[in-house]
Amino acid sequence: MIIGQDQHHPPLSLGEHDIEYVDNFTYLGSNISSTRNVEKDVRTRIGKAAGVFQRLRNIWSSNAITTAIKLRLYMSVVIPTATYACETWMKTASITNMLDVFHRRCLRTILKISWRDHITNAEVMRRTGVALLSDMVSDRRRRLAGHVLRLPRERPASVAMDWVPEGGKRKRGRPKKTWRHTFKEDLNEMGVSWHGARRVASDRCRWRGFVAQCSNRNGRN
Repeated sequence: MIIGQDQHHPPLSLGEHDIEYVDNFTYLGSNISSTRNVEKDVRTRIGKAAGVFQRLRNIWSSNAITTAIKLRLYMSVVIPTATYACETWMKTASITNMLDVFHRRCLRTILKISWRDHITNAEVMRRTGVALLSDMVSDRRRRLAGHVLRLPRERPASVAMDWVPEGGKRKRGRPKKTWRHTFKEDLNEMGVSWHGARRVASDRCRWRGFVAQCSNRNGRN
């Protein structure tokens, strides 16, 4: 199975089997798309996490289980389902909204807070003491970036980080946002250059400090 947008590709085969060209497919639980449609993957993960959350509804409604234990269970079971392979997601306003809306809805259920109670989202986050789901995803993306930046320069992932296409023409309209664009935005927010990021990433401890600094800048404790 090969993914791609080129409609005029030559037929390929492996032995007696023809290799199918597709627009998207699921690999290890993640949706791979020729159009880099990360939103579809995010919606899939949120749907799976919502299913897990719903199956635990008896726990969330129980008065015999403390809120602290419920939150620990939520963070150890539901959140990993929602954030599987999230390190590869780009950041857009739409994706951020999808993640945080789902997250806050779950937290309101755990706290038994109805929208009719007129309690703000900020207060919900304060009471639980957990980070926004979009911030958790950003942290994991930055940690992945650190691993990639430490790779030898000849490794494919490292080459992809620095690759600049030569020649050719870009399609009209606004270019699609990529993972690399998102990471560059992270660096710009912290006033760190691309080469500076490589220097910092070469030291794991310094990079962990950089990730923590980014989190604090987003208003987390």
